[in-house]
Amino acid sequence: MRHFTETIKTIMEIAPGKRFEIAQLFVSIGLYTFADLLPPLATSAIIAVLTDGGEYTLILLYAVLYVVFYVIRYACYNWNYYVYVKLSTHYYGTIQQLLFEHVANHEKILDKISFGKISDTCSEDVSQVVYAIDSASIVATSAIQLIIIFIVFAFNNVFAALAALFVDGLYIYIMVKNAHSVSKYYEGTRKYQDKCIDILNQMLGNLRQVKSLNLMPNLNKKLGKARDQYSDQYKKKYDHLILRDCRFPMIIHIGKIALYLIFALLVMNGQMTIDKLVLLISYFEMVISSSNTILSELLELDQYAVRINRIKHILDYSSKNQIDYDGDIENDYINGVVVFDHVFYTADGKKILNNVSFKALPNEITAIVGRPGAGKTTIINLLYRLFRVKSGSILIDDESVYNYSKRVYSKNVSGVFQKSFVFKMSIRDNLSLVDPNINHQNAALRRVGLYDTVQRLPYGINTVIDNSESVLTNGQLQKLAIARALLSGAEILLFDEVTSSIDPASTKDIIEILKDLKEDHTIIIITHKPEIMELADQVVVMKDGKVIAKGDNKSVFEKSAHYRELRTAIFAVPSLNDEYNHPGSTDSIGYSDADIEEPVDK
Repeated sequence: MRHFTETIKTIMEIAPGKRFEIAQLFVSIGLYTFADLLPPLATSAIIAVLTDGGEYTLILLYAVLYVVFYVIRYACYNWNYYVYVKLSTHYYGTIQQLLFEHVANHEKILDKISFGKISDTCSEDVSQVVYAIDSASIVATSAIQLIIIFIVFAFNNVFAALAALFVDGLYIYIMVKNAHSVSKYYEGTRKYQDKCIDILNQMLGNLRQVKSLNLMPNLNKKLGKARDQYSDQYKKKYDHLILRDCRFPMIIHIGKIALYLIFALLVMNGQMTIDKLVLLISYFEMVISSSNTILSELLELDQYAVRINRIKHILDYSSKNQIDYDGDIENDYINGVVVFDHVFYTADGKKILNNVSFKALPNEITAIVGRPGAGKTTIINLLYRLFRVKSGSILIDDESVYNYSKRVYSKNVSGVFQKSFVFKMSIRDNLSLVDPNINHQNAALRRVGLYDTVQRLPYGINTVIDNSESVLTNGQLQKLAIARALLSGAEILLFDEVTSSIDPASTKDIIEILKDLKEDHTIIIITHKPEIMELADQVVVMKDGKVIAKGDNKSVFEKSAHYRELRTAIFAVPSLNDEYNHPGSTDSIGYSDADIEEPVDK
């Protein structure tokens, strides 16, 4: 019964409301259950008429009552179905939406909770929530039905009532303990199912690499281990189910035989009439049926509790540095001046950014460069407001990024990640996620040089695509991602290694797109490509979370010829291309030789 109350309480915490519908569910199933008590009364009354020589016309009355009882019963059942469907759609939609939004707002959740668990919970577990409410209503009303039956027993014969109560109580106690054991191993099977799904998802997401590198044998070993652990939990669960279904029911049936022998002795001794015998036998059969119903639903409730706790576990996750941002600035006239002012950021006790300062201006490209782990992507994530800085300020047009409303910020800050991502739907549907206007979509496709390519596809802009190269190449998918970012109307565009996984020809196209976009945007780009650095108006060099150089590309590259640390922070090899096309000017935030090592010997 502990899971009974805790489970319902948890559901109400996760998705409050609908109390009136829940009350209707309990009342409808209650009336349906109580209606089961009425036919045995009519049967007993008919037998009393036959054995005592009463008015035979009463039999017709009791037959009519039979019809009335069953009409009430099935009318209540119909009511129960109506409410059940209403609650089912509410809980499925509401809780799934809560999970989607929570996962979207807590990017690091995948570091703590497996992808398999999240995906299975969002699809399977949310669909089972209404079953918990339904099971709870059945348990509650069946328990009340049992109490009424035992009162009827006591009214007719106290000794028979005590015997029936003892047999049924012992049976319920043993079966409830067994249910907790079944639930424990059921939770274990879900855990190892999640692991199998995790491995499968990783394999599907990297199928080409898996095949080309012959990784399947090792993946099969991992899957085999997870399956073995699943099988162990599954076997233990069914060991307890065998006890539940094949041995423990003997208790109630042996008790029933003993009880019926007692009833027979009472009738033989004239202490019980035939009609009362029929009534009590009918009711004890109902005791067995109701007890089994309660036990079955309690077992289900224990398993629903596992599902609901999985939902709660995900919703309870929060990152210490994660923020649910929604400021109060609704001013949509953003120029696009981005400033990092002495920014520090720490995650899991590790300093990721250490006193980072730079300024990115409108109509310029700011390239952030550095070796892996230097803190570049963290800068982009902070600009997306995924996390909150420990100290320092991140400003847009002299306002903290956290002060802007979600609506304004999402309209003015957008971008493209290293691996282009599109949903498995048509090109138009992908673009419509941002802006459904077809004219705006065509304009964005033209600006990134993709319009003619799309028109040549089998179904044009309505062609269905995915993240493979079956319809569009990686370079074309990246252009589509840029077009989608443009549809947001953002003044500030963020690019994270957008040319790292595309061919040289597509890289040249992206460079031309960036040249065009900087005319009316502030562009911040993370890159390792020399040609992108040469394009940049400003280069910010990162190492170990610090800015070790910044300024126009020519001055930074010239200094790198004399400073090994700076050179190796920019490039994986010390050789540099000495030809730069954009002289620019040193950024006003400044540059300090003290931040880098002594010059190498000439």
